[in-house]
Amino acid sequence: MKLTPKIALIILIISLFGSILEIWGGSWDITSHALGAPETFFTPPHAVLYSGVGISLIAAIASLGIIGKDKEIRHESFSLGLKLIIIGSIIQIIAGPADYLWHELFGTDGLLSPTHLTLITGILIQSVGIIMGLSRLIPQNFKAVKPALTVAFSALWFIVIAFIFQFTLPISNGEAFNLNPDPYVAGIILVVTMPFFCALIFWGAAKSMNRFGWTSVSAAGLIILNVTANVIPNESLWNFLPWFAIAMFVVIVADGIINNKIKVGKFREEIAGGLVGAIFLVFSMPLVGMAYIQFYVFSGVSGYTLLPEFSETLAMILGLMAIPGAIMGIVAVKLARKKISISLESTV
Repeated sequence: MKLTPKIALIILIISLFGSILEIWGGSWDITSHALGAPETFFTPPHAVLYSGVGISLIAAIASLGIIGKDKEIRHESFSLGLKLIIIGSIIQIIAGPADYLWHELFGTDGLLSPTHLTLITGILIQSVGIIMGLSRLIPQNFKAVKPALTVAFSALWFIVIAFIFQFTLPISNGEAFNLNPDPYVAGIILVVTMPFFCALIFWGAAKSMNRFGWTSVSAAGLIILNVTANVIPNESLWNFLPWFAIAMFVVIVADGIINNKIKVGKFREEIAGGLVGAIFLVFSMPLVGMAYIQFYVFSGVSGYTLLPEFSETLAMILGLMAIPGAIMGIVAVKLARKKISISLESTV
């Protein structure tokens, strides 16, 4: 067996570690600012985030090295993952100094700013590259591939949620620019994109790993990232924790259905996607509550301070959003089955 696939696997795992630090640090940054942390560039969450950027840069340099040195690897399917890691890291390198300059020029910013959007786009491209690289290494029979891929889907899921938050949460009113979304536009974006991508990532994980349990672990990883970054730091939000147990139960059922452990007939993939889409609010809470609170919060009150109250109405809002969420989950699975080809080799 050639050494190159093993080196590629190591690079992908290093890049995965960097991406987890990046998105976890970025999410922690949102929570820390909402709790009143100083609005400066030099903060602990930024340190975690940009440590991840540095680790990702190391992985990108290594990717560039083996692609440049080994011409044959350029024709391997997993090399696309390495190329996306390089592209994503370049974008992040641009975003880091630009974010510092943005703070210096315009002071306090909100969640959505050109530099924040550039950074998270780079992280997203990198994470997609990690998924593609690892999934295409499954035929190599490395023991570390599937565990790493499980974590990679957790990270991608969390990153996609954070990306959608850029355009839907009303916390983008900075010192110089107010980039808060229109509440109704934000609500529409959420109910269309969040269940769609939750179901799509769930389906991709299930089809890539093709065994009951792996996708449930990916969902558990998402919940761990979310809880540690967004719930644990604020004791008043701990009443959201039981809801994550409900989400895990639904995911385990959906995992059993899509892997044919629970017999439901020929529409098992659509049913599983619908179940995951129906509970999209739980995967993205508590921060998603700010998008719904803004419909009845009077001017000058931070939506974050009212998130504990959102937990009291979560059951009602979840009931209202479950049907459109399920529909978008089914649509995601149907489109994925038609448009996304997963190699049979990667499901052995």
